[in-house]
Amino acid sequence: MSTYVITANNIQELGGAQKIAHTLAQGFVERGHTVHLVGITPVADPHDYAVSGDYHVHTLMPEVWPMKGTEQSGQRTQLRSRAVEKLRLLLESCESANVIATQLWSLEILLDARPGKAWQFPIVGQYHGSFAAAATGRDLRRIQKVGGECDYFAALTVEDSEAFAEAGLTNSIAQPNPMSLTKAQLESVNRVERGTTIDFIGRLSAEKGPDLLIEAWKLVQGHLPESWELHFTGNGPMRNELQSRGVERVVFKPPVTNIAPVIASSGIVVLSSRTEGAPLVLAEALALRTPVVATDVSSGVREMMLESTTGILVERDNPAALAEGILLAVNMQPTGAVMMPNDSFVFDRWERLFTNVN
Repeated sequence: MSTYVITANNIQELGGAQKIAHTLAQGFVERGHTVHLVGITPVADPHDYAVSGDYHVHTLMPEVWPMKGTEQSGQRTQLRSRAVEKLRLLLESCESANVIATQLWSLEILLDARPGKAWQFPIVGQYHGSFAAAATGRDLRRIQKVGGECDYFAALTVEDSEAFAEAGLTNSIAQPNPMSLTKAQLESVNRVERGTTIDFIGRLSAEKGPDLLIEAWKLVQGHLPESWELHFTGNGPMRNELQSRGVERVVFKPPVTNIAPVIASSGIVVLSSRTEGAPLVLAEALALRTPVVATDVSSGVREMMLESTTGILVERDNPAALAEGILLAVNMQPTGAVMMPNDSFVFDRWERLFTNVN
């Protein structure tokens, strides 16, 4: 059995990247491996992932990483140095390890923390966004700088992996994420009755497009019975602005730990994003056979929707297209049982990957 060190920007936030990091940690533990899950910074509003003690959890910085411009003199430099040193000590304590950096900042910290030239632990860096999203921002330049220092750099789809290779990352590979919902969670909602809500589940921020969904809702609400409502489950910087619009039959709810019951009882789950990778909420909705309307925003979304009988793919950044998809999905009659996750192949691929490197 092996030791795995998995790093993330943080491991306390209620977010997709954090759920994946914990899911990877638990999956490797269940296969008999020793796992260290490492977050770079704590967060102001931590979520309790109820870690069972089967894997070791570390947070490197003693306080929350300050926003640029708000830090005191030298605060960021001191915190980063502290994180690098603590991670170096952890790596030195491992006789050998397979290392996965699930987010870009954590990869940059990890590379600085390598104990020295004699340190030969294999590293796989991951990127959970799409190549298109990376290329439109500053992430692609960061990836080109540090991704080549990994043994492999993992994208979520073959299409994105090939795009990163064309951009100079000849070590890029495709590696899918495991399902974050457990079999027990899925089985518990197998017979939940479908409701009359249109559900957005995620961060209320511009890249997720909740404003587009509000505009689409204005177009469709007059065509739906009064029992239908639009529900936003999540927090984020756009929440107050969205609430201030005063649109009728719109409900805002706080984030939830277990989203399976929300998805299972939903009439339609909508992914209105402007940028995405391979979103967990989409995979979970498709597994639960809940009708989905999703924007054609990434190869990860397209790949999942191609396998779907309960999904409608619509043009990105287009409220009218979202509205049309919602009206089609209202009358969709999903068939078939809940899809139980079979993540063995995902962890098989991880183990083979590190066997090849070693």
